Amino acid sequence: MKKLWVTLLAGLLVLPILFQSSAQAATPIRIYIDGVPLVTDQAAVMIQGRTMLPLRAIFEALDAKIQWNQKTQTVTAIKDDTTIVLKIGSKVATINNKAVSLDVPGKNLKGRTMVPVRFVGEALGQEVGWNSKTQTVTITSDNSNGGNGSVNPVSYVTVKDVGDAGDGRDLQVSFSKSTNESLVDHYRVLVVKAANTFNFNLSDALRVSSANYSTVLATGADPVVKLTANSRDVDGNLIGSKQAYVAYVLAVGKANNASALSSASSTITLDNVTYVAATTDVKVSDVNNYGDGRDLSISFTRPSSDSNIASYRVLVVKTKDISKFDLAAANNVSSQNYTTIYKSGGSTQTSALTSSSRDTSGELIKSNVPYTIYVLSVSSNSSVASNKLSSGSSSITLSVGSITSPVITAVEDINDYGDGRDLRVSFTKLSDESKISSYRIFVVKASDYGNFNLTKANAVSSSNYTQVNKTGSNISQVLSSGVRDIDGVTVRNGVSYRVFVMAIGSGNNAGSNELSSASQAITLLNSYNVGTVSSLYVSDVNDYGDGRDLRVSYTRASEESNISSYRIMVVPTDYYSNNFSLSDANNVSSSYYTTVSKGYNYNEVLSSNTRDVRGNLITSNKQYRVYVLSVSNGSYSVSNALSSSSSTITLMNGNSVGQISNLDVEDIADNGDGRDLRVSFNRASDESNISHYRILVVPTNRSLSLTQAIDSSYFTQVSTNGNNSRASQVLLSSARDVNGTLIKSGVDYRVHVLSVGYSGNYALSSNSSVIKLATSVKTTVLSVTDVTYSVDNKNNITVSFTKSSSESNNISEYRVLLVPSGPGFGLNEAITSSNYVKVDKGGTTLYTKLSSNMKDINNNPITTGKKYLICVLAVANSNGSTSGALAFGSLELEIH
Repeated sequence: MKKLWVTLLAGLLVLPILFQSSAQAATPIRIYIDGVPLVTDQAAVMIQGRTMLPLRAIFEALDAKIQWNQKTQTVTAIKDDTTIVLKIGSKVATINNKAVSLDVPGKNLKGRTMVPVRFVGEALGQEVGWNSKTQTVTITSDNSNGGNGSVNPVSYVTVKDVGDAGDGRDLQVSFSKSTNESLVDHYRVLVVKAANTFNFNLSDALRVSSANYSTVLATGADPVVKLTANSRDVDGNLIGSKQAYVAYVLAVGKANNASALSSASSTITLDNVTYVAATTDVKVSDVNNYGDGRDLSISFTRPSSDSNIASYRVLVVKTKDISKFDLAAANNVSSQNYTTIYKSGGSTQTSALTSSSRDTSGELIKSNVPYTIYVLSVSSNSSVASNKLSSGSSSITLSVGSITSPVITAVEDINDYGDGRDLRVSFTKLSDESKISSYRIFVVKASDYGNFNLTKANAVSSSNYTQVNKTGSNISQVLSSGVRDIDGVTVRNGVSYRVFVMAIGSGNNAGSNELSSASQAITLLNSYNVGTVSSLYVSDVNDYGDGRDLRVSYTRASEESNISSYRIMVVPTDYYSNNFSLSDANNVSSSYYTTVSKGYNYNEVLSSNTRDVRGNLITSNKQYRVYVLSVSNGSYSVSNALSSSSSTITLMNGNSVGQISNLDVEDIADNGDGRDLRVSFNRASDESNISHYRILVVPTNRSLSLTQAIDSSYFTQVSTNGNNSRASQVLLSSARDVNGTLIKSGVDYRVHVLSVGYSGNYALSSNSSVIKLATSVKTTVLSVTDVTYSVDNKNNITVSFTKSSSESNNISEYRVLLVPSGPGFGLNEAITSSNYVKVDKGGTTLYTKLSSNMKDINNNPITTGKKYLICVLAVANSNGSTSGALAFGSLELEIH
């Protein structure tokens, strides 16, 4: 009886856990940091009402340094001036040595150490929010809307020539995102003539006009950007052929976060604008039953520009041979084995072959052979541009006596139901319908249509196609409201589809179905919708301290038939934060927004009397976001539509202070103090508001914030100088680091430069690379000891010795030398000798073998019966006070 009660009690305890796990699994917990999803190898879990996440993922995402002690199961996180110590299993943690209580201690889960997200986030100064309905944690970092941090530059900037248009369309730029993208507002792709890159720097990049760079939003992914025909280099010239370029990427910081310029890409020169393009959309169908070339009908789409193309050649290749068929093979096909098609009106050309048509191997086209069709664009001037070969068509096999493929003539969007009733499919009946029973219409997502073939069509469920009976006439069929695509998903608006029609064989042809080629792509649109603008971007372009400082650009809605105009709304973040809604936008007074007509993409500066949505004049030193409201024209009962917000922007007035750039540090002497350190940098592009600069030397074991830089008493002052853009300063012997300690050799430092404004404004540069001043003290080189040898029966010599006691300080390697007995051999002769055996530094006692064919220091072979000395030279490195130290073996060596 006791066992029964125990079993029942265990069941009652387990059931709530099972229900809880099931509920949690239905809606996984998601973590967003500054709007960017945090992806981890172990999903977040809810334990006792607290969200837990792998400690390394959350600490590193919040830019904290991590120290893990496996023995004590303790994690220490350091960010700026905050140090957190958290022990797994303990409900007590410390923040800067002050104990705090935890609702849930850190735990181990599937080999991952889980910690409470809210405690970690708030302890590091972040704002943490929780939405129970969506199971979402949002963290707003201290760098999300401002700060004085420094953006890390992007890496791996790569350029490719991906076209032949002879302008920006040929140029594709890719790069790896900034490692601290949460500080990045957007990226700017800058194309610079290769001849002008020597002096191109961050200041130059920041001055480039918005018309002369391409903007890329920070999305969390590594961007790939293809430029446009209107893209210009930083000088304002259209990108063209026969000109060498490099690309840079400027990572633009949010608010006061410093921007960063990437390294240059490799150089690229775009091809000549004279080019030949390949045809596209090559299709083939079986239209007759002759069993020769007359059964083949080929269609293709001509290039958008074919002025350099003389004609096209249709090449029929056995499908089994296509792995070896390329442009070179196409150019070598005999004229008897292709069909020439001359250019005619229209973008699509169609041609039926003849009974004498041959494949590329010279054989007549026939049934029961799989073929793939290619089209060769033939250059009108082969000395300027070469021919181009299309991609191959789908494979086709002609069958004598079989049914033919239907031909789709049109797919149309005819209604606004938002389902299959909007889609009308028209196709030509087969010339001989006696061999078929009916037709089937298949709707396929355009993203998948390349994989749809006859085999897959035959396998589609009857609930996922439309059956159409033959009528004796060409057919035009409007689909039903419940029609589904081949995947079983209801056909709907906003999805791109392609349509296929299959003829269903009957009688002797049962099972010999034939599938049409794919239709053109179609996306059903509901004309009742009001679309939103895209690519909304804001920038600070002037110093008026009003709306004239704010430039707004966006791309208009793709469908404007139901839109009357747009309204630009400037929203103060201190009032609305992230909660500005469509309802708020609809209620804004007409005096508090800017009306823009539809029909064009917008890129304009607002007016001086522009007000925010609260009715206040736009001013500097205040944070805003911008929204654009698409206003319905009232033709249908539809509502207005509000865009997503722009990034946050703070307009700066003319008193702003700029940062220095291109900070460089050098070790130039051996004094063992500040005189060894030279600091160079490019002054701020505008020094009119700057009083002076301060050089601050920071040990690498601490960080430096703007506030700490301003408060530091230990710096080297550098004056402004508008006539010399680059400053260079050697520090004094009395120079100290920011801790007040004299600068000395052997310590790792980083350097910052603070721009000090007249009106109390400051700007702190990013840090320099790490520098360690070399020691100026050279130490005595000590020789090895205990040099001995032995000789085996093959006259191979093994030498051993005890390493130098100064090895770790000033020795680079050892050399074993064989010296004929006699006077006159010393350290200088050992150092200059080229005949030796090198021995690397290593353990306490070192060994090496000398072969019987080794030569002595005079380059003479070892002679039997002659006596030699074994010497070991300890070779000094740059810290040695001498070039080395020489040691001799105690016994002479004689080979018998």
